[in-house]
Amino acid sequence: MKRINEVISKLEYQVGTVMLISIVVLVFASAVLRLFDLPIVWSVDASQLMFVWISMIGADLALKKRSHMGVDLLVRSFPAKLQKVIALISYILCGAFIVFIAYWGIRLCILNYLRTYQTLKISYSFATAAIPTIALCMFSSLLEQVIDLLLHWKDTQRVQ
Repeated sequence: MKRINEVISKLEYQVGTVMLISIVVLVFASAVLRLFDLPIVWSVDASQLMFVWISMIGADLALKKRSHMGVDLLVRSFPAKLQKVIALISYILCGAFIVFIAYWGIRLCILNYLRTYQTLKISYSFATAAIPTIALCMFSSLLEQVIDLLLHWKDTQRVQ
């Protein structure tokens, strides 16, 4: 599972980087060309589509690196075993939330199937598909972290 998540991370990082560079170039080119009355009418829709995917990819990459915002000032003062129990409860709650957003993300894809981007002439589901797709990746990342926590449960070290 760890190897699969590493491959997914590399792919997400590369896709996210390409999309971010594309957004910057596209928005800049659109602004410059607008000065010459040559607007790129599809730039806003394309940028919005890529931004949705980048946001979701970023959420998964942050989860993999355990760098989501958290308040652990109090928890760090607890004994290691209690920290692990709190971490496990936190993982379970996060997993439930990921399942929740995946379910509603799929419903949103279905609802948006007929809705299209005005300029791109593609279904809006291409944007909303980011939610369940990356939720699956996030669930895999979370599962890896739970397994790691359980494998090292007996260790006396504090939770990272």
